[in-house]
Amino acid sequence: MEMLDIDAPKKTPDELTKSAYARRHDLTNGRISQMLGQGLPVLDNGRIPVEAADAWITANINRRASNSKDVTSKLSKVKQEREEANRDLLRLQLAEKQSRLIDRKQAEVATFERARAERDRHLAWVSRVAPVLASALNAELRDVYAILDREMRDHLRDLADTPIGDLQND
Repeated sequence: MEMLDIDAPKKTPDELTKSAYARRHDLTNGRISQMLGQGLPVLDNGRIPVEAADAWITANINRRASNSKDVTSKLSKVKQEREEANRDLLRLQLAEKQSRLIDRKQAEVATFERARAERDRHLAWVSRVAPVLASALNAELRDVYAILDREMRDHLRDLADTPIGDLQND
């Protein structure tokens, strides 16, 4: 009577039929046929060499599955970024419709026009005040006007060269 060693590792056969190899990997016979067409090793007798076939599956099928997971992961990330961009765009459109946003170009034009109008008003102020000061000081109008005009232009140049943050701190 032959005794079996239950702790001994099961020996893998060197070669299997297509259907036995399919059962071993929980695949269909059709999938094994597909893999044979893709290069799965097969012997002349139609049997599959287990060690070589397992190595081929690891090198080809498992790597493709891994690459497929990587591609799926990258695609998922791209889709998520697209959804976030769409969400941000919708928020901007809503804020614009609620008049909480203004067009940057329009704001720049309005700011420039306001600064130009203020400059012109300051220079016009010199023309209005020079005669009053000349009369009160009993001085020559052209001298008072020249001094005020020069000082106002220096002041406006200084304001133009001062960063906005510095103006707010004064």
